[in-house]
Amino acid sequence: MSQQNRRLEVSEAAWRVIVREGLDRTSLRAIAQEMGCTTGVVTHYFRNKQELILFALTQVTERLKTAMERSLESASGVERLIAILCAFLPLDAKRQEIVRVWLAFLGYAVGRETLMKEHQQSATQLREILVKELKVLQNSRLLQSDIDPNIEANALLALANGVSLDSLIQADCLTPAQQESVIREYVERKLIFKA
Repeated sequence: MSQQNRRLEVSEAAWRVIVREGLDRTSLRAIAQEMGCTTGVVTHYFRNKQELILFALTQVTERLKTAMERSLESASGVERLIAILCAFLPLDAKRQEIVRVWLAFLGYAVGRETLMKEHQQSATQLREILVKELKVLQNSRLLQSDIDPNIEANALLALANGVSLDSLIQADCLTPAQQESVIREYVERKLIFKA
């Protein structure tokens, strides 16, 4: 098994521990137990918890980017924007895990400047994809010409993040269909070009 594949295997184990236990209780020892190996095996690939957590965050970003790209394969026009935003929502078990790890990392990063910078860089990558799509749709006259894609990207991400957070903290949370409906209604009411 290659070093990169082994690092991914360790990262996957870290994900499972983070989702189950939370980031504060995630330790190299807990990850090693999850993998059925010694702590030495884990530290061979990651020197410490922070390095492992940063790698796990990179995996969150990559998974979100992949979800966004896949969602675009069958969409066109304004549906592309809705698909991108729905990629952020915890509509299935895989995306629920991504949201849990993303939020756990954010909570853990507060007060840790290096980790917060990494989180911000990760969020910036995802925001840039959204800004680019907004500009393409605006240039195609599918979205209103007076919206600012940079500001709107922040508003849309705040909406998607809020809906995602709701799914984790509310006992009576929105169903997947309702989550998608919230995004669709916002886009259709506020952004779509009306001739």
